[in-house]
Amino acid sequence: MSGIYEPVAIGALAVDCTALAEFLVDLPPGARRGLRAEQDGFGDVIAEILSNQAALGDKTGIIKSDIDELALANDRIAQIDARLPAVRKLLEILEETRAKLDDQRQRQVSAIAGAVEGRAKALSDPTLLAKYEKTRTYRSAAAVKGAKTRKKNAEAAKPDEPAVQ
Repeated sequence: MSGIYEPVAIGALAVDCTALAEFLVDLPPGARRGLRAEQDGFGDVIAEILSNQAALGDKTGIIKSDIDELALANDRIAQIDARLPAVRKLLEILEETRAKLDDQRQRQVSAIAGAVEGRAKALSDPTLLAKYEKTRTYRSAAAVKGAKTRKKNAEAAKPDEPAVQ
């Protein structure tokens, strides 16, 4: 374990974390609360501990296994850190692609609903409207909700009527 790991290329479509499997954890919700995190100067602290270990380790009660555990944790963090930027970018790409595809299909559904209404009107065939009722309702749901919200906000903005005596 060298402690220096080549970063995974940003934009990589696959990030292999197989080598990390033995120590990766999936904590339950809220379990990170109270965990300590690295602060500025941590590298200096590690350097101080390691530089003093040979001469003062026994005197301070810092045993070899403590240093070995610290080195192992440092190495594992370095392995994770080498992958995190690529994983974050991959997540960003996936979320952006999903959003773009979702927009595309929402627009397609809207166009289909409009086409159904146009054909139903042109053919004077109301059964087409009934067969695509869910599609038409779905397409209009955001507009209906927006109209209700605007109406509610407008009513809330009106000053209270004075009481009639």
